[in-house]
Amino acid sequence: MVKKTAQGLLLLTALLMSTGGLEARDLFQNINFDVYGLAGWSTMFDAQYFDSAGRKYHSRFDPDYKFSVGVAIPYNKYLSIESGLTYGPNDLVLTNTNIFPHTVASGSVVMYPVNNYMGTLSAVVHTPYSIKHFKPYVEAGVEYDRFSPTQAAIAQALNTGWASTSTALINHSNKFGFNLGVGLDRKLTRRLTFRIDARDHITSSPQFGLPNSYSAAVYATHTRSSLAVYEVGLMYHLGKK
Repeated sequence: MVKKTAQGLLLLTALLMSTGGLEARDLFQNINFDVYGLAGWSTMFDAQYFDSAGRKYHSRFDPDYKFSVGVAIPYNKYLSIESGLTYGPNDLVLTNTNIFPHTVASGSVVMYPVNNYMGTLSAVVHTPYSIKHFKPYVEAGVEYDRFSPTQAAIAQALNTGWASTSTALINHSNKFGFNLGVGLDRKLTRRLTFRIDARDHITSSPQFGLPNSYSAAVYATHTRSSLAVYEVGLMYHLGKK
């Protein structure tokens, strides 16, 4: 009796595993989405001048590299929904404009290393026509950004302060924002696509926990921060084609 029961259970298990394997294989065959990886450069439009203790300061973010990965799910022939993550440094740079030359060595420029993380959800609309085998598209969406000072930046602020203060405590800033962009896709093979992407990421200004004022209004950037990211990379199509 025990032997027959064990044999029956083994037979049932094998049947379920076989059926589950078929269902999983069928499911994979029916899915339809792209994965992508992009790399490029960024520029932040955010310079800010302000006075502190009778001295004029200039703050900005340093342009730097960016990497993006994500998934695109087609809704129809022209529209797809994309979710992605973009990462790269954009160091915060503070300059005392009263001291020349404006260099780190002279003491007029202080660098606070900052890492940028941007999670995006965007709609991408392709045109029905191609230009030299490139298909243009426009994109728009929402995002959640994290401006994260490194431990070196936190230590720098504690040791040298911010503007006219001798010491300061800075921390990360989380911001909701939106993005707008344009791009070009070109098919290389049945599944592989080359992409050129230019996108503007717009949020309110990160303050890194700095107070609104010392002797006057002090912000790391203007009230709005605009990060333009220019990337190229590849998309790979998974599922039916």
